[in-house]
This record gives sequence, structure tokens and C-alpha cells, in this order.
Amino acid sequence: MAQITSINTFIKPHACIFSVIGRVKHPSILQLRGIKEETKRQIMSYMERKSFKYSIERKKNGFDIYFSDVNEARRLISVLRRQFNFDLKMSTKYAGLRKGRVRVLFVYSIRMK
Repeated sequence: MAQITSINTFIKPHACIFSVIGRVKHPSILQLRGIKEETKRQIMSYMERKSFKYSIERKKNGFDIYFSDVNEARRLISVLRRQFNFDLKMSTKYAGLRKGRVRVLFVYSIRMK
């Protein structure tokens, strides 16, 4: 004779750290140094096609690209990594609080070889 048993379980609700709702966007700066004009045009055309939210500031040895979300900068770096040879450095800075959570400014420095 088959015996039927039941198990009662309780799943505790929790906030997922990867959820999009309530996510704090971390700003980022992508510092590009030692880049030729042709390479710069390729990067700008890619960013316009992907419709990234960014602003550009000209610097002495290159230019800085400011992103509102660090994930956009990371996507651009992964695309650049496939096409160009460069050194990458990353640092972080405290950027204040937003919605009671710590906000961090990510700074990526790319120097073309």
C-alpha cells in the first residue's frame, strides 16, 4: 500500500541584490589616453549605435567619458578589449548616498599600447 506524506515548506521573502527595482546606479568615468582620432571615431559611433547615456570631456592626453551607470562603461570596455590592446586600471571613490545606500564612483583608466 502506498503511503502519501506531505511536507510543508515556508520560503522567506528577501530582497535580491540583483533586482532592477530599487537599484542604485553607480556613476563611472572612463579615462581614455593615448588614443588616435580614428579610434575615437570608432568608439563614438559604437556608443551612438548602442544609445549609451554619456558625456565627453576633452583632456590633455585624451578624453574622459562620463556614464550615469557603471554597467554601460563595463560593456564598452568589454567591446574595446576585443578590438584593441590596452592597459586597464580601476579605482573607486565614495560618491555619497542615494536612497539610503552608498553610491560609488568607478573610474576606469585605459592607456593604449
